[in-house]
Amino acid sequence: MKAIFAVLASLTAVTALWVISVPKMQDLPIPYADSAEGQSDSIRVTWFGVTTLLIDDGTTQILIDGFFSRPSLVDLALERPIEPDIKAIRETLSRFSIDRLKAVIPVHSHFDHAMDSAEVAKQTGAILMGSKSTAFIAAGSELDPQQIEIVDEGITYDLGAFKVRFVESKHAPLATNGPISGPVTAPLTLPAPYTAWKLGKAYSLIFDHPKARFLVQGSAGFIPGVLGDLTVDAVFLGTGGLSGLPSDYQDQYLDEFVHQRRAQTVFTIHHDNLTGNLGSVEQSWMYPEFDRTSAFDLMQRLLPSALKQMEFGVAVAL
Repeated sequence: MKAIFAVLASLTAVTALWVISVPKMQDLPIPYADSAEGQSDSIRVTWFGVTTLLIDDGTTQILIDGFFSRPSLVDLALERPIEPDIKAIRETLSRFSIDRLKAVIPVHSHFDHAMDSAEVAKQTGAILMGSKSTAFIAAGSELDPQQIEIVDEGITYDLGAFKVRFVESKHAPLATNGPISGPVTAPLTLPAPYTAWKLGKAYSLIFDHPKARFLVQGSAGFIPGVLGDLTVDAVFLGTGGLSGLPSDYQDQYLDEFVHQRRAQTVFTIHHDNLTGNLGSVEQSWMYPEFDRTSAFDLMQRLLPSALKQMEFGVAVAL
């Protein structure tokens, strides 16, 4: 018995040391983007963790993903049934004045992108735009069919002064993808285990506006050459899992979404702990994306583009 307690104590100590060793985002060399406070004439983009971004030009609001619930690590590990946190969604929409919402756009249909999207559309009257998988998720949440639009990649959508294009992409090739690959093929009954939210189609999202052109890439996957000769002012770049992928893959990914796009600024997203409390954008202690060396290395590899990180709920200007 003493031996068992000794082993448990050792494991606890090792785990504690590992957790302590994971750097806080503020301790990394990636600088924070300037706040958009006082820049009312610009496009304002606010990050709420993972890939949830509120895009607002002062007239029209567009929400990427709208994921505000935070199922626990235990929920995911045990595949316990989960569902949108209605209270968290309602409070966040109110707190950040998300009251002019034109569209909710999940970048793909995994739970950490699409789980809350139909509920957000319900509460705001916005249109939910995405793949057939996203439409099945919305149908399971009993969203009005008139608020569901299955997108066509050949169409440019006018959302206020924004012109939005959906370009097929891929998810990062991670070992954990197996149980959540493929499409959702029927209306999703809630609650459900996280594995019910299958990938569906993944998209790169291109936003054109008189004030800026920018790109949202939610996951570190890509289809070579699909963006053609597109150039943008800024990229919101999913970096989750990127540091664990082969170096040549990383180079291709960064070339595809940053260097070829000639972006001035790159904002890292989806590097945070998606099972942490809403409001925290610290890294997962189990799978941290950055240490000080890898963060500095990524900054150097992105030059001449400037890599920035965002704070939860603080708008940046484009």
